[in-house]
Amino acid sequence: MPSIKYQRVVDLTHTIYPSMPLWPTLPQPSYEYTKWAARDFYTMTIIRRMATHTGTHLDAPAHFIPEGDTVDRIPIERYMGEGVVLDLTFKGPGEEITASDLKQYESEIREGDVVMLYTGWSGKRGLTKEYLYFWPHVGVESAKYLASRKIKAVGIDGLSIAGWAENVPAQPSIAKSSPVDVHVTLLREGIIIVEEVANLDKVLEGRKTARAFFIFVPLNLVGAEGAPCRAIAFV
Repeated sequence: MPSIKYQRVVDLTHTIYPSMPLWPTLPQPSYEYTKWAARDFYTMTIIRRMATHTGTHLDAPAHFIPEGDTVDRIPIERYMGEGVVLDLTFKGPGEEITASDLKQYESEIREGDVVMLYTGWSGKRGLTKEYLYFWPHVGVESAKYLASRKIKAVGIDGLSIAGWAENVPAQPSIAKSSPVDVHVTLLREGIIIVEEVANLDKVLEGRKTARAFFIFVPLNLVGAEGAPCRAIAFV
């Protein structure tokens, strides 16, 4: 691994807490103190429930591909690498990011890169209809384009790399591309997907693109198709 030279460290990870914004059909995380230092000499927290796709997290191939690699079977060096943040804030709510949108940055995307897509959605985080359903997202054609560039990983600041395609009382599906097809197109090429990334604007600092070294190491859960991760950028 090359030596890392950097001036700043940017935390790209959202906080996790009860009643937080997350994929609308997932259970809310639940945890509580079972010991308090003032009473018991030490404090202990028990996590009672949390989905593997809660908060800033990654998708391993097993998320959509039978017999695909789980998070514990992926070499740790694949959870880090050099890469680039691309400004896609010109995309509107619920719009699909097209291959043409990405091709304008073609000269900035290198083989083996971690590609982070900044749509501005992390700044909207909240229990709102806009944040929960209408983030800009990758379509099948743009997923194919990213796969053709032989990148290592792709991240986005929305709830998913693909669009909302479930039905709940407040919001039917809006995705034009099949989320299954989007995920499979990337994951079958071994491209790790990082979702609900925070603070990409702090990497860009007003620029359209910015390079950094990214780390997004998950909890080492045996047999898990995804896991929360602590994502960091060395700028």
